[in-house]
Amino acid sequence: MDNIHILILWFVGNIFQFYILITMFVYLFISFSGIFFYKRNDKKFSHSKKFAVLIPAHNEEKVIGNLLESLSFLDYPKDLYDVYVICDHCSDSTSKISKGYNVNILSYDDNLPSNKARALNRATKDILSSADKYDAFCYIDADSLIHPDFLKAMSGCMDDGGKAIQGMQLPKNRNESILSMIVSSGQFITNNFFQKPKEFLGLSATLHGKGMCFSTEIVKKFKWDESCLTEDLEMQMRLINAGIRIRWCESAIVYDEEPVHITQYIKRSVRWTRGSLDTAKKHAWRLLVSFIKTSDFKILEGFIYCFGVYRIIVVFISLVSIYFTKDKFNILVYFFHLIPYDDLYYKLIFISLPFIIFPLSMIFDKRAGFPMFSVYFLQPALGFLRFPIFVLGILKDRKIWDRTDHTSTVRIGDLLKIKT
Repeated sequence: MDNIHILILWFVGNIFQFYILITMFVYLFISFSGIFFYKRNDKKFSHSKKFAVLIPAHNEEKVIGNLLESLSFLDYPKDLYDVYVICDHCSDSTSKISKGYNVNILSYDDNLPSNKARALNRATKDILSSADKYDAFCYIDADSLIHPDFLKAMSGCMDDGGKAIQGMQLPKNRNESILSMIVSSGQFITNNFFQKPKEFLGLSATLHGKGMCFSTEIVKKFKWDESCLTEDLEMQMRLINAGIRIRWCESAIVYDEEPVHITQYIKRSVRWTRGSLDTAKKHAWRLLVSFIKTSDFKILEGFIYCFGVYRIIVVFISLVSIYFTKDKFNILVYFFHLIPYDDLYYKLIFISLPFIIFPLSMIFDKRAGFPMFSVYFLQPALGFLRFPIFVLGILKDRKIWDRTDHTSTVRIGDLLKIKT
């Protein structure tokens, strides 16, 4: 390399190293905070809000009945919520099964392909045009199940000032395969050492696409992005950039279906990667500029999370830069040399979280237990798929949604002490 290319590599490398450093500090701080908030749950229930519950469904005959059954056990006044099943280009028995429950059915068929965001936008417009009577809209995926306390927990969080809320996501089929258990163990860590501390630190939660609740004010102002494969992540970044904090409600539980086979996992991860790349391209720079203007830490965390889809490239360029410019100043090298007894710090900080605190929390938490602890250490095996998934995500056609087949037969009575 000539001097000019070395200089460019050194400059870009240090910018990326600074991003890595900030990311490390922010998420170490959030994760360690989770230790102090672990047992805390500011449970607030109320029956003050009226909800429209929207269920987007595209050929979900295998699971829609179980979801609607779980909704029938909601501990909430019947006159304070309406359920809408959005049959988006369904060619199976989704609509027929839904008619067996006390729900409203909205069917959309045209020459356009199935699109979750488009279906939600059309349904929202139709619902608002017929009756502007709801305080908030809740969004539930067809493969999910809902805890009986879901709506009264959301109502309580709205009474506490929440306008955009994400409920706690738990696995409904964690025991179906080794893979579903591994993914479920990661979800457990996300809830307790990422979502929960962010809520109590005043940061924005991560939206998951199901178990969400937005005030009608938010729904009218922000439409779903119909061109993005991860419309929930795109909405999350738009809300954060607009200064709207996304709350996390631990008591509003939604049970999600996890992938059982590796092909399901890869298909889902590739779609998420493509959507995350599009979201980062659209919002990362805007979030960074907004943070510089406002110094709002919530926006900085949003930028770090959004830009994280490029982490493979960031780490690779940083390592190449350090290798070729090792005789020059490199911020990561400089910083770690500043730490006294760095070996001890590395062991205490970087090893204690993933290898001691996280797994121990699983053993003593009834929602996880020893089975989840036993597979937790297999999570790095999925890490080997990150690079090929990233490459496939770059190559993926964003116009094709690639629906993941949902087949789990788990019912709400299998998870809770409810007679079904």
